[in-house]
Amino acid sequence: MSSTLLGKRDGTRWRTDQRVWIIYAAAVCCTTILVPLFLSPYEYSTVQLVLASVLACLCLYPTARYFAHPQHDQPAFAVLCISYATQFAVPVFTRDNVIDVVNGVVYLNEQDVVAALVLAILGVGALQFSYYWFKSSKFSGTIPVVKLPLNDKRAFVYCIVMTSLLFGVSGLQSLLPSEWAFLLEPLLAFVGLLENQLLVIIGVLGWLVYSGRGGLAHKTLLYGLVALSVFRGASSAFLEQAILPVVVLFLMRWLCTRRLPIKSMALAAVAILFLSPVKGNFRAEVWNPSQSIGVGRVERTFLWFSQASEYWMETLSGERSLVESTAGAASRTDLIHQLAYIYMTTPSVVPYEYGGTYSYFVVAWVPRFVWPDKPTAGLANRNFAVNYGITTPEVAESTTFGMSLIGEGFINFGIVGVVLVMAVQGAALSLLEHIFGSYKSGAGGQAVFLAFYVFLFNGVGSSAEILFGNIFQNLTLSCILLWWARANPSAVRSAVTGSLRLSANR
Repeated sequence: MSSTLLGKRDGTRWRTDQRVWIIYAAAVCCTTILVPLFLSPYEYSTVQLVLASVLACLCLYPTARYFAHPQHDQPAFAVLCISYATQFAVPVFTRDNVIDVVNGVVYLNEQDVVAALVLAILGVGALQFSYYWFKSSKFSGTIPVVKLPLNDKRAFVYCIVMTSLLFGVSGLQSLLPSEWAFLLEPLLAFVGLLENQLLVIIGVLGWLVYSGRGGLAHKTLLYGLVALSVFRGASSAFLEQAILPVVVLFLMRWLCTRRLPIKSMALAAVAILFLSPVKGNFRAEVWNPSQSIGVGRVERTFLWFSQASEYWMETLSGERSLVESTAGAASRTDLIHQLAYIYMTTPSVVPYEYGGTYSYFVVAWVPRFVWPDKPTAGLANRNFAVNYGITTPEVAESTTFGMSLIGEGFINFGIVGVVLVMAVQGAALSLLEHIFGSYKSGAGGQAVFLAFYVFLFNGVGSSAEILFGNIFQNLTLSCILLWWARANPSAVRSAVTGSLRLSANR
């Protein structure tokens, strides 16, 4: 009987795999043929349309592969590649071939945009090849895995204790006299590392709730913590800090239920589009010392939403077009035209860096609470913005910029740098997922991995030092703090066996 059932399962799985690949192949054909055919008469470049369509289909390959081959591991890599499609392929359809610089607007040649699309295809291709190569290689089997399957009760206690500690310490920091800041600087740096546990806590609570282990108390703490994190992020004027907790929640739900939360993701996308157009004005107002004194978090959050509401009311009343209203948000996710600008000016105007932007990795391994005066990550991004004329040195000191990982590879070593840097990144991500994010790591390892991985989705447009500079410190500290909540070995074997059986039944 068991062999018969196994045969049925294998047959059903084969039909499911075949169906997914048929849908993906049809989507590739429609995208690469029909989209350029329909859009070419509307002043689009046919070559750009074809290359952008190829890039989008390439970025969707991991998603198709994830659904075609049911896995126990996380869908994070698939989401990361979708992020590449959003920022490198979609702008070809929604934006003109221009880029804003400090002296005005630079109009890009079609050849430069075509070259940038080819570079993006090479980079994403190298990323995926090295990721899947390492995942299937015999070498990966020799690398140990961090095993952190969690005990349900201990995991919940961990979440309560860490939540109380984190918010308690944050409140204490705001009460400290300014003259104590120098004396407590090493301690505050260590507290900064602890604050990264907020996303780990959300991941653990998400596992408890979506795996069916949690009850009303777990749901209350989970959604309350996510709402509070979103509120804190919004009040800080950093939209990314408000979105990351929601992304962790979505990914953990996807991991546990094998269902993509499309409605929730669409709602989050609408919220981002709603708030993005007034983000610059909001920051300028709340960061102005003469205006922000005495303004609390509630007032700041209300101010942002009120400004956004007023902005969109003006749009709906006809004072500005919809294209103009969404131009700001579209420009912040447009990395393909920035890459074209980098290609156009390197090395003819700005010489190659030859590895200079990666110098932070030499000192990144030293914890800041041990070396308080350690150089800060982000210098490479600031130098890029100034050297390429995107902004002035004064503005670069208070505003964040990103050159993109693909752009950084070209800035350092040209085409070879794009392929090499993205290939190294793919292998590194596969290695980290193997150690921390596989099903063998348990819910604890996967929550720790997700808390790091979500920074990559928005960090596609950042530099390597920002994303990977302190990764091992944060991952190691997170595992140490969560070690107490792990389950005993017999529970580990039961959990893994149950997970495998549940996946087979699905």
